[in-house]
Amino acid sequence: MLLLALALMQRIWSNRLKIKLTPQVEAIGIAHYILSLWVLPFMLLLIHSFIHLTDNPLMVYVSNWSLYISPLIFLFIFTSSAYWAHRPIQTCLSDQTLDASALEKAMAYLPMRALKSFGLAGFIYVIYTLSVIFISSSFVGHSITPRMMVALVLSIVFGVGILIPTLAVALTMAWMVKARKKLSRQQLFIGDLEHLRNYPWFMHTSNRPWLIFGVTSLLPVSVLAIFLWIMLGTNDMHEQEFILMQATVLFFDLIVGGTALVWVTSRTIHRITRELSTGLNFLRQGKFDGHIAVMVDDDMGELARGINTALTGLKERESLKDSLAIASDIQKGLMPRDEPNVPNYAIAGFQQSCHAVGGDYYDYVQRQDGTTWLIIADVSGKGYPAALTVANLQAMLHALANGKHISLLDAATYINQSLHQSLQGGRFVTLFLAQLNPTNHELQWINAGHIPPLLRHKGHVSRLEASSPPLGMLDNLPLHVETTHLMPGDTFFACTDGITEARNAKSTMFGDKAVEIWFDQSHTLDPSLMPASMLTYLTKKGFHKRDDDITMLCLKRSIHE
Repeated sequence: MLLLALALMQRIWSNRLKIKLTPQVEAIGIAHYILSLWVLPFMLLLIHSFIHLTDNPLMVYVSNWSLYISPLIFLFIFTSSAYWAHRPIQTCLSDQTLDASALEKAMAYLPMRALKSFGLAGFIYVIYTLSVIFISSSFVGHSITPRMMVALVLSIVFGVGILIPTLAVALTMAWMVKARKKLSRQQLFIGDLEHLRNYPWFMHTSNRPWLIFGVTSLLPVSVLAIFLWIMLGTNDMHEQEFILMQATVLFFDLIVGGTALVWVTSRTIHRITRELSTGLNFLRQGKFDGHIAVMVDDDMGELARGINTALTGLKERESLKDSLAIASDIQKGLMPRDEPNVPNYAIAGFQQSCHAVGGDYYDYVQRQDGTTWLIIADVSGKGYPAALTVANLQAMLHALANGKHISLLDAATYINQSLHQSLQGGRFVTLFLAQLNPTNHELQWINAGHIPPLLRHKGHVSRLEASSPPLGMLDNLPLHVETTHLMPGDTFFACTDGITEARNAKSTMFGDKAVEIWFDQSHTLDPSLMPASMLTYLTKKGFHKRDDDITMLCLKRSIHE
């Protein structure tokens, strides 16, 4: 009747405040919490029934009226304790706006409040029970000897003062585990607040087995040893019978209460481990949008938080992969799709990013006057920042190439000033920019800090050395235009430091000299075959470790014109 009244009061209270609670939130109300403690009065009824059935001598010292009123007193004391422990949660549910953070905090401190309230309730009921027995014994005219008093106090203190409050705390934790699971479905309890990590000492996973051992083994065995000691110290058969029967009651309490405690604890651990197993299945199956409930604030709760963090991080990583894939496709679109059709010249390029996006760039842009710009560049850094600079560089070069009166020097000067304003943190761009005129076979070029391209001219290999620092470092950068006349059969090769700085197993770099050796052996190849030849040569020489983007630009004037 008392539980039904509480449930009705909760419903009326919620309607009066016009609180629209979902079934998941409503299920954590005070009535549902008190109903979850049904084991406590059931255990008390079992103890009382056992005392009656065994004709315990204690019945002689207790009046009949106390036998009927004691269960009601028990219900009142422990229901009041349960209400006090649950009050912060009920306060959150009573607010017009449900504060998830406040609800998390109230739920986190529920076990500690339950320990205090039920511990006090057990102490009060022990005092009440002993007082009733002593008062009743004075009315019935039977006195209790000191030995009988010790046995009685130990039995009642263990059963009502220790075992039942411990079981109440275990039931509270079991209810809290289920409540958090329900709340997590609505994202009302995430369990990631920093203050939740300061959980009570008795909730540490390593401490709980010792607590159960103490309540179900160490304490009762110690009490039974005291019973044996005081029983052997007397020859009074009445005293011995009384002490023996209290020991029997204690043993019954231990069997019933210990079984209930182990059952509740094991079911609670099973629920938690099942939830953790669900999280591990999410990870194994790649369901990174999953989320598991943080059902308790202990080591297992930390593990649940870790799994949720891993799921969130992997989900973000998957989203990042999608973004990187899109960025990679966009950057590939910035590179030339086809080789330019330049009379008497074969041109080819190659680009291989170390990551999804990179900072290497090559291009060839045909202008309206019949000339062609040849471009190879390397942006300092990797990833998104470098890729954004490449996109900016490509847009500027194509816009400048469409200008009728834009010279090579004008273009390089403009790009340097623009990069100087936009690049931050000491970043820069190495650039080799050349203009090929197929009519007079002149190659005008500017090398701003780039690895010197190689040119095989008249049977000799020469290096087109840089004449200025990389772009973006200085506002007024001194740039110089050089001119080279290409002869039939002349071959040009440019690359980025992804080749020269490739490393072997001994961390030795490939180097500029090795590039020259390869070029001297491979200059007769068609430009379209030179990139594959270079990669094969790198692998053959043991330079498998490539930690940077690889880009190549090849040009060759035809022998037969």
